[in-house]
Amino acid sequence: MYALYTILLILFGLISLPYLLWRSLRGAGYHRDWLERFGCGATQRHAGQHAQHGLWFHAASVGEVQGLQPIIAELQVRFPALPVVCSTFTPTGKMMARRLVPSAASVFLLPFDLPWVMPRLIRRLQPQALIIQETELWPHCLRAAARQGVPVIVVNGRLSPRSARRYRWIRLLMRRVLADITLLLAQTEESAQRFQALGAAAPRLKVVGNTNIDRALLAHSDLVAPPVLTRLTQGRRVWVGGSTHEGEEAMLLEAYRRVLQYHPEVLLILAPRHLERVDAVTRHVQAANFRVVRRSAYDVKTAEALTGDAVVILDTLGELVPLYGLCTLAFVGGSLVPIGGHNILEPAMFAKPLMFGPYMHHIPDLARLLCAAGGAIQVADAAALCRQVMRLLQQPGEAELIGQRAYQALQANRGALAAVVDDIACTLHRRA
Repeated sequence: MYALYTILLILFGLISLPYLLWRSLRGAGYHRDWLERFGCGATQRHAGQHAQHGLWFHAASVGEVQGLQPIIAELQVRFPALPVVCSTFTPTGKMMARRLVPSAASVFLLPFDLPWVMPRLIRRLQPQALIIQETELWPHCLRAAARQGVPVIVVNGRLSPRSARRYRWIRLLMRRVLADITLLLAQTEESAQRFQALGAAAPRLKVVGNTNIDRALLAHSDLVAPPVLTRLTQGRRVWVGGSTHEGEEAMLLEAYRRVLQYHPEVLLILAPRHLERVDAVTRHVQAANFRVVRRSAYDVKTAEALTGDAVVILDTLGELVPLYGLCTLAFVGGSLVPIGGHNILEPAMFAKPLMFGPYMHHIPDLARLLCAAGGAIQVADAAALCRQVMRLLQQPGEAELIGQRAYQALQANRGALAAVVDDIACTLHRRA
């Protein structure tokens, strides 16, 4: 089974090579650090020299790294003598890890999951534990860790119905992969049941909740909006379209055109999920006959130019979250097109009324939680989104109530962070 997986992985890599080259040409950063993909990059050698017998944390990309950060911080307080290394699957995740975990002995891209690469990496690191965020379950990586006696702990484990159906096609492999996990800390009972149906042993499964909720509430207390964002939004009712994908900007722009007929004081700010799409989003805005204002080019001198025909494009890193704190309404992207939805906790933690589309299969539990609490609005299409934006602008009291319900739902479901850190600490103490 593992041999077949290896063959398919190699074939998939060869097929994906043109796409990776195309992404590199568009500035996605995939052309950098190729040696790390084969387990022999300089940062990995550095990790092997200076970070042996520490804690190895792995996350897929930016959002998952953000989810791990408070767990890392708590464990560093409890185990200050243990060095930390971080790996990610994407270059943007690597950049975020360097920023959020500056104390890490090394931050590197996870190598390709090949049977002659992963055992060598784990021998080099010799970690006390491998802690994985959500569902980054790479078979050869987990197998090598288990064979070398390294505990594997999955935190914020989640498995949507859609993913569970896909994994059922490789149930035999998944049963073996899940057997290599020492402790699987699931977000919900439903996810735990899906993991168990794929072969996870019940004694290794535990439902503790979602630490991302704790992280959002902790981040809220520390966030201060940059002055330039305050100036940018001053005197306007701001509608943020966050983490948007191809196809969504056109829908939002058409809705914005209709909204402006009744509410000329509204300002639309688009924040594309991937910054390499900024030029494409700029063309969409111009084609819709709106004037483009790039956040990176905004200063006090341009403040008076933000008239009703302007659309701001957020082309900077790290400013979407504080922008949610300044907005009137929030739409979270990746949901009007079949991507699966992005982080709805960010506007919710500021008690902002938020909306998202029908495609929320990446985070169905959070979407269901906020909708059930009356703290979010799920719309079927762009026309429904436009109607809801108009309604909430006309009924600010209702909009405020929706935001308060979202925040209260987060408060009612906090506490997973302490539970996860306790379980990891117990695993480390048993190994010692």
